[in-house]
Amino acid sequence: MARILGTVLKTVCVLAILGACASPADPPLMRASASAEAETLKLRVDDIPPGRQILALVLVDPQGGETPARDREVVTRQTGSGGASGPGIGVGATGGSSSGIRPYISLGYLFRGSREERRSQYLTAEIPVEEPQRYRSGYRDWRIEVRYRDPEGRDGLLTLAAPPL
Repeated sequence: MARILGTVLKTVCVLAILGACASPADPPLMRASASAEAETLKLRVDDIPPGRQILALVLVDPQGGETPARDREVVTRQTGSGGASGPGIGVGATGGSSSGIRPYISLGYLFRGSREERRSQYLTAEIPVEEPQRYRSGYRDWRIEVRYRDPEGRDGLLTLAAPPL
């Protein structure tokens, strides 16, 4: 019995040490999605890391021709708490180049606090399909590109398949 108790105690100690040494979870990867509505593609880029710039969102046809996105709108939210339960206030802004910037304030009550601050950002945009018949007949050969620049100055590319119209 003492031997089993010793083994259990050792296992609990090892798990406690591993838990204390574990690093926090990595932030979610930036991801993009697209859908079609009438003759327009609707784009959404989620979980944009802080400091990353979205340089361009374009629809690329099979010959390499590009149609840029329009009506880009960036939404940023920041939440956090001081580590205790109580009232909480959130401040943020939505807006883009064509719609202007709209600030907002949200009020709430924190039932369980944490000392962590979270910032999330997403972008929405639209790309008009200038040649709908050509697009419909071969949309599998088209692609959408999200071009970005990291805070370190490295350029990146996120490519996704064009959706059916």
